Amino acid sequence: MTSWVDLKSKYEISWCPGCTNFGILTAFLQAIEELIKDGKINKEDVVVTSGIGCAGKIGDYVNVSSFIGLHGRALPLGIGIKLGNPKLKVIVFQGDGDTYNEGLEHFISACKENPDVTLIVHNNKVFALTTGQHTFTTEPGYKSKSLGREVFEKPLNPMALALVSGATFVARGYSLWTDHLKYIIKEAILHRGFSFIDVIQPCITFHNTRNYYESRMYKLEDIGYNPTNFKEALEKAIEWDYTLREDSKIPVGIFYRSERVSLEDGLNTKEWYKINKDMNIRKLLSELLV
Repeated sequence: MTSWVDLKSKYEISWCPGCTNFGILTAFLQAIEELIKDGKINKEDVVVTSGIGCAGKIGDYVNVSSFIGLHGRALPLGIGIKLGNPKLKVIVFQGDGDTYNEGLEHFISACKENPDVTLIVHNNKVFALTTGQHTFTTEPGYKSKSLGREVFEKPLNPMALALVSGATFVARGYSLWTDHLKYIIKEAILHRGFSFIDVIQPCITFHNTRNYYESRMYKLEDIGYNPTNFKEALEKAIEWDYTLREDSKIPVGIFYRSERVSLEDGLNTKEWYKINKDMNIRKLLSELLV
């Protein structure tokens, strides 16, 4: 029987001691373990792709098939894998810089096209691996090494962006609420279509915002929230503007879920996969090279 401990690789983890990324790793491994035990997925069908940065290291720490892509490009890599073999369960891990800076166009395209892929974003509001430069979600007032002064721009709201771009599963989790995050990840993986989870993940070394978040967050499940209403989901998405205002309230949980045709179903990739699988590749190549 597969346990979440078996799902950990033997590589030494190089995150900082006490890094909140450990919470995401634990929640993910436990989610996969439970889905396997419940017969919902097979370990052999799970594929992880990740980008560059602290979040990207997670691909080394999970004992499943995994690929590490370029900065901001793990999402299209994962979508390509899904199109190539639609039976796979593809989970993409990226940081906020990965997703909302370098990879922003891929993020919007995924929301629009609805591939059956899960994206989990480690959002600590900084480029942590390169020692704390600001990203598109960094709040005003943060002293950025790359800017040489305090950030003055309005941060991007990825929850609202995902919703208006067409994502069919939109959620926010907190890296240290591992049971709640595990629940969200399981629901995301089982969802048919593009699943997006923005995980609040304070960087204790370069941007330690734990106390701020933990005194302001609340779970949508605790207030009887219904995630099927788009208008209400958008209202919840803009309730917090990704600044660090004193009066902020920060909802976490599943904001929205809906159903529409996935990219794979629209392209009929299952049929193409069957044709390609059954095709004699050697025979085809020999004919093409004549």
